[in-house]
Amino acid sequence: MIIRPDQARVYSMGRGEARILVDAERSCGTWWLGQFREDPGYTTGLHFHPKTDEQFFVLDGVLSVHLDGSWHDLKPGTLAVVPHGTPHAQANAGKQPVKFLASGSPCGFERYFPELHELVARLSPSDPQFGAEVARIVSRHDTQIVGPPPPRTHPA
Repeated sequence: MIIRPDQARVYSMGRGEARILVDAERSCGTWWLGQFREDPGYTTGLHFHPKTDEQFFVLDGVLSVHLDGSWHDLKPGTLAVVPHGTPHAQANAGKQPVKFLASGSPCGFERYFPELHELVARLSPSDPQFGAEVARIVSRHDTQIVGPPPPRTHPA
């Protein structure tokens, strides 16, 4: 399989962009892969995926990942592996965009991004209802929200 950049499925995330390169259709239902840009201030709540193992490989900037009870600031070239069932969160606590590759197995979670794109088209991330809508959408895609983003005990 060869996938050119112009073949990515591109979705706005409000404070970033998801470029899904491999999805269920392209992987025969086995895994997904995307290139992501998360802008400063992007953050997720603490959550886990009951079935999906995830991997994050940082290309540029610093991706902060909360794993095993603490925040880890991942610099370019760093790989994080998050087994299914493991509570985690991610954020861009810096001043520059972060770019990374993320993948998951089995596939399915990547279906969240088209729905998020549709939400962003009708509701600003600064709208008070945005977070509740994101939680509603993501819960349909092998994700269970555990709570808000954990506080940082040190600067990014």
